Amino acid sequence: MVLFGPKSFAQCSDAGVCQLSDHSFDVENSTPLDVSVSYKFGSSGKDDDVQFHSFQLNGSYNLFDNSSIQLLIPYNFQSGPASNVNGVGDLILSWNQKLLSDENSSLSASIGVKIATGSDKKDYLHQVYQSGLGTNDLLFALNYSYNSISLSAGYQMAGGRNDNVLKLKRGDDLLLRGAYNLTFGEINITPQLLFIKRLSKSSIIDFSTGAMIDKYVDVDKSDQTQLNLLTAFQYDFSGVYSLIGEFAIPFLKREVNVDGLTRVFSASVGVRFSI
Repeated sequence: MVLFGPKSFAQCSDAGVCQLSDHSFDVENSTPLDVSVSYKFGSSGKDDDVQFHSFQLNGSYNLFDNSSIQLLIPYNFQSGPASNVNGVGDLILSWNQKLLSDENSSLSASIGVKIATGSDKKDYLHQVYQSGLGTNDLLFALNYSYNSISLSAGYQMAGGRNDNVLKLKRGDDLLLRGAYNLTFGEINITPQLLFIKRLSKSSIIDFSTGAMIDKYVDVDKSDQTQLNLLTAFQYDFSGVYSLIGEFAIPFLKREVNVDGLTRVFSASVGVRFSI
């Protein structure tokens, strides 16, 4: 994430590419393994009235001087009027590569996969209650940092139709991010703007036909544009562990929550260990 490069976690209520695209202001250290443990909370708002709790384990291992692999494992809880559901969420595995670097700037890239490891099987519930999106997606990201400024772009290639009650098929996502890092002694604060564009409408099964063969219909206004303000912070207690956190709100809110990703806000707190 910002401040911590690919060793942190994301809160942008997207389908996963936000996690991959944030490499800015990566802290240089000699330890090969970074592990963070975090808790985050979010709310869908009054329309669905679903609250989200997630416990996340995130590990990054430096294979070489300029290369690392990252693994994110979430355990998610969804609570709302229809049900209370919990289970392992979708796993994200990525390869992060620094391409160019000098005293003031750096260019890095990532490629990853989001694997449909969600363990809950309540397929009769809508997507907002599911612990995972139910598809295997490809993730790509490119990040450029110059001094305290970071610009990044990411792309998520959705992996087809899932198996829940609506048989949801999401469109691909494009993410653009701008960030600025502020340092006050051992404290780092990084405000960010995230632009997320769904490139095509989502489609779901059309129950109105009554046909024996499944037919699908596009969901109106589901090719959402979202603009988030996200602020990340880190307090470095020592060279071994740091307190980390984030808070995010949307400037442009998704009108349709068929994919279960809408949040009126999200917040997190965690601890990062360098081993």
